[in-house]
Amino acid sequence: MSWENKVSKRFSDSSKHRGWFSGLFSMIGMGVGCFAMIVALSVMNGFESLVHKKLKGFEGDLRVIGQVSEIDITELDGIEIVMPFMERRGVIEEGSDQRVVSLKAVNVEKMAEFYNLPLRGETPDMGEVALGQDLAFRLGKDVGDNITVYSPIDQSFGFGLPPKMKMIISGIFSTRVLDYDDRFVFLSLQDGKKLFKRKSGLDGIDIRVSPDTKVSTLKSDLETKLNDSVTVYSWEDLNRSLVDAMKMERVGTILILSLIFLVAAFNLAAAMSLISIQKMKEVGILKAMGAPTYSIQKIIIRMGLNRAGKGAIYGFIFGILFVMAQNQFGWIPIPSNIYFIDALPMVLFAKDLIIVIFISFMFILSASFISGRKLAHTQIKDALQWAK
Repeated sequence: MSWENKVSKRFSDSSKHRGWFSGLFSMIGMGVGCFAMIVALSVMNGFESLVHKKLKGFEGDLRVIGQVSEIDITELDGIEIVMPFMERRGVIEEGSDQRVVSLKAVNVEKMAEFYNLPLRGETPDMGEVALGQDLAFRLGKDVGDNITVYSPIDQSFGFGLPPKMKMIISGIFSTRVLDYDDRFVFLSLQDGKKLFKRKSGLDGIDIRVSPDTKVSTLKSDLETKLNDSVTVYSWEDLNRSLVDAMKMERVGTILILSLIFLVAAFNLAAAMSLISIQKMKEVGILKAMGAPTYSIQKIIIRMGLNRAGKGAIYGFIFGILFVMAQNQFGWIPIPSNIYFIDALPMVLFAKDLIIVIFISFMFILSASFISGRKLAHTQIKDALQWAK
């Protein structure tokens, strides 16, 4: 143990009965800040993971837009399954009630394997459709009912009417993601080719990658292999506004919860300033004995770490234990009819723990440095005269 550590420990022990109130609040504040930030970030991670899972379950991991063959894509390693599709804005009609929707024609044989859709009923075959729960509710329809589907932009000639198809509702899905349940209608590729007469081929191919494959790497491989007329999007690219909004929400949460650390840092600075004044004589003696300025500064910083660092560590540990207990026992329930889960989801990432440690100790070091700077630069004569 260096002499700075010994002196810092002696200063801390001899000043426990002085300024203990401010020191206690700084310790509690740092602990509460760490605990709150870990819990808040883990809850955000939990809900983001749910959203990511649902988005990827509906759209896949990658999307290739343009005229491309399935064979060219499936040759690459890391691809689990592909889904060719045609998509067009269309209309579903029931009597006088009409709704503008996104008609998505897919390979229905792969639909159950590719899409992670909670489906009530069966996957659509030729002459059938699957639509979202909200859309079915607005139309007053259920599985087995008939609806009329058509694409206004695909009229056969001149001012003629577009082809209309009377189809049966084979299934109703419920994703609870954005407006998907009120917007999308699935049908077979054969029916899509009949409706979308102005389309010359597929619009693109959705891709689901293997669990051990990195999406960004596979995206780069696809861009290298395919020609310039084809564009490759990841699920993050397709939902850029949502991803950016979640990132901004995370930054805002970190900034707001950092105010707890700021208040604790003020308490710590007040306590350390009081101790610095009380130890002016001892500091003068140390400087008279040849102690350099940076050593005095290190003593004060270590005192601050000893006081507030313990609170940060305790809050850090209790926060991790709380998240683990919630994942294990599900103490905090949430409405399952809204989120499809019974308990509050919590997920911790290593980068979040590093952020919490960095922010808490940055405030501790800053408060300790500021409060001890004046003391460290005090002249020997001033320090001894102050003691008198």
